[in-house]
Amino acid sequence: MDNSGSHSSIQAKSGMRTEEYVTLRKLLHEQKPKLTLEIGMANGGSSVEICRILREQGGTRHTAIDPFQSHEKGWKGKGIELVREAGFIDLLEMIEDYDYLALPKLVSEGRQFDFILVDGWHSFDYTFIDLFFSDLLLRPGGIVAIHDTGWPAVHKACRFIETHKPYDHLSPPMGVEIKSLAGRLWRRAKQMLGGPRAMEEARQRRTQWYSLAAYRKRENHQVANNGWAPF
Repeated sequence: MDNSGSHSSIQAKSGMRTEEYVTLRKLLHEQKPKLTLEIGMANGGSSVEICRILREQGGTRHTAIDPFQSHEKGWKGKGIELVREAGFIDLLEMIEDYDYLALPKLVSEGRQFDFILVDGWHSFDYTFIDLFFSDLLLRPGGIVAIHDTGWPAVHKACRFIETHKPYDHLSPPMGVEIKSLAGRLWRRAKQMLGGPRAMEEARQRRTQWYSLAAYRKRENHQVANNGWAPF
């Protein structure tokens, strides 16, 4: 959560759940990426995991975007230091700029990535910008992973990808946060009515994926000028 224009509103977080890190590592092991991109470095936990897999599998560079990584009112360099302590600083390309400035520059440079992790500022507009440019930067066959998909705004932005772009689900259906007990019970009832497959997907979401989602890009595709589907 690092891309807002107001560093006074940044809220520290510890990173992903242990189970989400395990799932992230599995995705990376299967993908065998050479070039990776992360939007939102924060404390560096996911950066270290990505760099670890890059090192193990002969990857060459991890690019991380975070405008407040070194800022005194931001992360105070904690992410960079964690990567350094883990011995992966030579793999890291740190871009301390806003996503809406850094991502278009990467596109203009003709950069392409095999794996992208989106975990930046979680409002709908910022998440949608991150996903829009991630689609341009991700090579066909590459994977985009998104964290905190339980947040309604992030969930909504991901729904656009699902309904308008040629991506294959690698994760079970997302579960947006529902605060009311009645709403949670209704969702569980629908899962039960959906049969064994729906129940298994719900189990995987609760025990392995939590708020992490992942998609594999099949091909480059620009939505038609009049293209629209409800999402």
